[in-house]
Amino acid sequence: MMRRLLLCAALLPALGGCASWFEGEAAYQPTPLKPLQASAGPKVLWQASVPDADRGLFSPSIEQGKLWVAGSSGKIQQLDAQTGKTLHTLDVKQALVAGVAVDDGLVFVGNDRGELLAVSAADGKPVWKQTLTSLLAEAPQLAGQVLIVRAGDGRVSGFDVKTGRQVWTQWQAQPPLTVRATTPQIKVEGSDVLLVGEAAGKVAAYAAERGDQLWQSVVANARGASELERVTDVVSQPMFDGRRVCAVAYQGRVACFDSRGGQQLWARDLSSSRGLVSDGKTVVVTAEDGAIWAFDADSGRNLWKQDDFRYRNVSAPVTLGGQLLVIDGEGYAHLLSSLDGRIVGRSSLKVNGTVPRPLVSGDVAYVLDNHGNLSALTK
Repeated sequence: MMRRLLLCAALLPALGGCASWFEGEAAYQPTPLKPLQASAGPKVLWQASVPDADRGLFSPSIEQGKLWVAGSSGKIQQLDAQTGKTLHTLDVKQALVAGVAVDDGLVFVGNDRGELLAVSAADGKPVWKQTLTSLLAEAPQLAGQVLIVRAGDGRVSGFDVKTGRQVWTQWQAQPPLTVRATTPQIKVEGSDVLLVGEAAGKVAAYAAERGDQLWQSVVANARGASELERVTDVVSQPMFDGRRVCAVAYQGRVACFDSRGGQQLWARDLSSSRGLVSDGKTVVVTAEDGAIWAFDADSGRNLWKQDDFRYRNVSAPVTLGGQLLVIDGEGYAHLLSSLDGRIVGRSSLKVNGTVPRPLVSGDVAYVLDNHGNLSALTK
């Protein structure tokens, strides 16, 4: 299992500012997969390759049945979401580090000079650009007419979609040691609320259009004698289930909060940098060791635990067709029963290494690994 930590200065330089402090493989061997008596999917619809998506923080984006993907070379592709066929290719002729978001004829990405770019979806020509305080740390997200971005120094900002004018910005002081996220930390809910996983074990809700902080709560407090032991960042997306906001911290806890004021409803000790999903009844978390835990959304009571994926570099869970989907680092997609965590299906993908949370649209999940392998799955 990959563990990535960064040693960051308290005040980061304008571009970058974080140097790799520790990176290595855990000594544990992946748990061997048990044979399945019968498999109920998932079905692989198609697989494709995204050139140079292995050197950046790239996520697919879907708009009106078209899937958009980008890579570090500056190529942006539009694919048919049902077939995977390439429909259109843009070349911004710049090295990219993160993307992609799409809205009404515009495509948004971040380059290696710390700039946020808006280009025409028709021909890739520049429409506007804005200089950020650091490199883009994940793909932008849209909240109505505001484009939300998170920079590597922890600053979250909103920009007018059409003009690029900065509408608001928020910055929280960063601790000396933080976890390098491999999955998004911001989550737009509707077009009016932004949820943000933050350093030092915090989660916050913001008004997406104005940037006002609605509330901020603590998922986990730092514990331990050393700086390494005291890292408790929330480095995955918080989730809103209609009543609660739930989040999980590395070396910390999983917790749920009242969505209106941020009051903690319950918390359980659990470490994760991968993430969670909630359907309003059950909160399901991929723990740092790859085990899958399920908790009652109302009380936090443990419902079940699935240990068959320990040390398999497992993604955050997503809901697909009423079941749970996770992808492991050896290229297997697994379907789990949401009732008891039992494995009900398995498929082999062209996937290798760390897989961020899959993108789910309707009854299809799109999986992009950190080597540029893209797969479309259905139940």
